[in-house]
Amino acid sequence: MKKLFGMVIGVGINIVLLLACAPKVAPASAPAPTPPQATLPQSGTPTSNISPLTSPDAAWAKVVEAAKKEGKVNAYAYSWVGDIGLAISSAFRERYGIRVNIITGRGAEYLERIKTERRIRQQVGDITEGSSTNTDNMRLEGLLLSVADELPSLREKGVWLVEPTAIDPRDKANLAVRTMENAPFINTKLVKTEEIPRSWKDLLDPKWVGKMTLLEPNLNSGIYQTMVVLIENKIWDEDYIKALYRQKLRFTISPLEDFRILASGQAHLTIKSTDVAASAFAVEGAPIQAIDMREGGVVYSTTSVAAIAGGPNPNASRVFLNWIFSQEGQSVAGKALATRMVRKDVPDFRPKAVQAPITKPLVITPEQLEKATELFRQKWFDKVVGR
Repeated sequence: MKKLFGMVIGVGINIVLLLACAPKVAPASAPAPTPPQATLPQSGTPTSNISPLTSPDAAWAKVVEAAKKEGKVNAYAYSWVGDIGLAISSAFRERYGIRVNIITGRGAEYLERIKTERRIRQQVGDITEGSSTNTDNMRLEGLLLSVADELPSLREKGVWLVEPTAIDPRDKANLAVRTMENAPFINTKLVKTEEIPRSWKDLLDPKWVGKMTLLEPNLNSGIYQTMVVLIENKIWDEDYIKALYRQKLRFTISPLEDFRILASGQAHLTIKSTDVAASAFAVEGAPIQAIDMREGGVVYSTTSVAAIAGGPNPNASRVFLNWIFSQEGQSVAGKALATRMVRKDVPDFRPKAVQAPITKPLVITPEQLEKATELFRQKWFDKVVGR
């Protein structure tokens, strides 16, 4: 189970798979749509601190050379913990000789930490990894720089299941790095086949009272992504959310806790969690299974990586981001996370038990992502249910 406890998953944002198919801080240019606070960078497009060269190949060679001199990159990461982070950092260091220092925590905490570092002029982080909603919040605060156009791996054609820039097509600062399927999960020992809910309305049956978990919306922005998708597909509405809340839900702080409770038999069903978190339990033989609903229950999302403006190791951050989108980097991370990445030329590492039979795949547009981000900031769920 040691591997299990290292698996803390960022509840990521919903991605546009249709677009893709049709997919303790580093620099990158991403103008914020709203003016930054007085303690943050001035509005406008931040400039790169790497001198342009005439040849793209020569320019990248210079970046790699400078990155090796910096010798390290500091990553604020939500899901690269334990053995996962070790696998990713070791593979990158073996390739480039550059150390990866991984500082773990939650995305909302990172946002405040980065703002504080900026204010006191003691920046630590070079890159951030985690929920695409939290990363989008950082973009809106003017904390990120876009380096997408500088990365050779992002210029590859025909290799993407999801284009990394699909969730942030304008600024290209918030980059999708892996996919997730967000679905309901059941404990197969407690829920018999004939008792598996087939519709969202089934969860309002009194027999489910006190038997379901939900990730705490104030801590997990992915809940808002799922709600936006279900509401705009006319599957959920505010009345349904209120009725679901009255079922005496048990709120959990992370997908890891979600599955600890579910696998141990303390809950029969979790309303929405990720295939990435579930994979850690499935490989250990936990009695869990993803399910779908006839109206549509599986919502696609991503987690993101991004360069943080003004980081102490700007070149190393670029080299790392380029590597994590390469076939090698995607394979290393996908295997470590037991997940599916955004490249289609690497295997799907997920166990079969967490792959739900999908009736109606639900996806989100970049505009819906921004809406979910705003709802998360407003604590909209609390207002709806009156807590």
